[in-house]
Amino acid sequence: MHSHSYGETNNNPNKLIIEKLQVLLDHYTRMKDEWRILSYRKAISAIKKYKKPITSYEEAKKIPGIGLRTAEKIAEIIDTGNLKRIDSFSEGDDIIKKFGNVYGVGPSIAMKWYTKGHRTFEDVLKDEKLTRNQISGILYYDDLQKRIPRDEVTKISEWVTRAALSIDPKLECITGGSYRRGNPDCGDVDIMITRNDSDGTTHLGVLSRLVEILRDQGFLTHELVQHNGESLSAKFMGICKLPEGVHRRLDIFMVPYNEMGAALLSYTGNDIFNRSMRLMARKKKMCLNQHGLFMNVSRGRDGIKYSEGKIIAQKTEKEICDALGVPWR
Repeated sequence: MHSHSYGETNNNPNKLIIEKLQVLLDHYTRMKDEWRILSYRKAISAIKKYKKPITSYEEAKKIPGIGLRTAEKIAEIIDTGNLKRIDSFSEGDDIIKKFGNVYGVGPSIAMKWYTKGHRTFEDVLKDEKLTRNQISGILYYDDLQKRIPRDEVTKISEWVTRAALSIDPKLECITGGSYRRGNPDCGDVDIMITRNDSDGTTHLGVLSRLVEILRDQGFLTHELVQHNGESLSAKFMGICKLPEGVHRRLDIFMVPYNEMGAALLSYTGNDIFNRSMRLMARKKKMCLNQHGLFMNVSRGRDGIKYSEGKIIAQKTEKEICDALGVPWR
C-alpha cells in the first residue's frame, strides 16, 4: 500500500546496511532457508524506504519489517562496518553461488557439482553432462552477469520494436521489469507485445516471425526456451547481442490485448510487490496472475485451486488495483 522508489540503493543513506544484508539474503537463498529469505527481504525493503541514516539498534528495531535479530546485525554493521557472519562464509559458498548463477542450474545442481568436487567451470564442462542452456550459461557467464545500463536496454527494446512493427505496425511493445520501474540498470530485458484486436486481427503467429527476423539479423544468438508461436500468450526466452555490445538475456512475452493490465503488473514487479498483491488477492478469496484477477476461487486446505473463478479485472492495472482496494498511483 506504500509508494516506493526503486533503483535508489546507490543514494540510500543506509546503502552499506542494505549491501551487507543482501549478502545474507543471497546466502540463505542458495541454502533454501525460506524463513530467513522472507525475513531479510522484508528488512531490506523496509530499509530502502527509510529516509534517514539508521544510527542505533533502538532505532532499527522500531522500523516495521525489522525483527530484533536483524536489528542486532544492523547495529553491528553501524558499529564495525561489517558482519562477522559474512566473514564466516566459506570459499565454497562463493563457488556454489557462481555455479548457481549459471542459467539452467540453480541452487540444487550447484550444490551437487560442488559436492562432487568441481571448483571451476572447466571441471564442470569436462565431467558433467550438460544441457544446451547450461553450456550457453557457462560460455557467456561473464556477459550475462553484468548489469545492463538503461540506455542499452533502450537500444535493445528499440531493435525488437522495429522488427515487430515491420510485421504489423499496429503492434504495441512495452519494456517491463526494472526498466519500467525506472532503474538505472537491469539484469535482463523483458518486452511485452500485444495488439488491439478490435478490428478483428490479433497478434497470433507474430512471435515466430519476429524470432526468425531477429535471428536472421544476428541479433538473437541463442534460444533458451522453445516458443509456441501459435499461441496468443507465446513467449521467447533467449540471449541477444547488439553489434557493439555483449550477450544479454532477453524475454519476449506475447499478451492478449484484454490481459495487458494483468501482464503489466506481473512483468513489471518487483517480486515482493507481486507476491504481496497475490497474497492480498488470495486472502480475499481471489486469484491474481499474469492473465487477470479472478473472484470466487475455491481452494483446498493444501492451497490447490478447485475452480478458476470468474474474471473481474484484467485489461488495465488500475482496474485490478481498484478491485483489490489498492490505491492507484
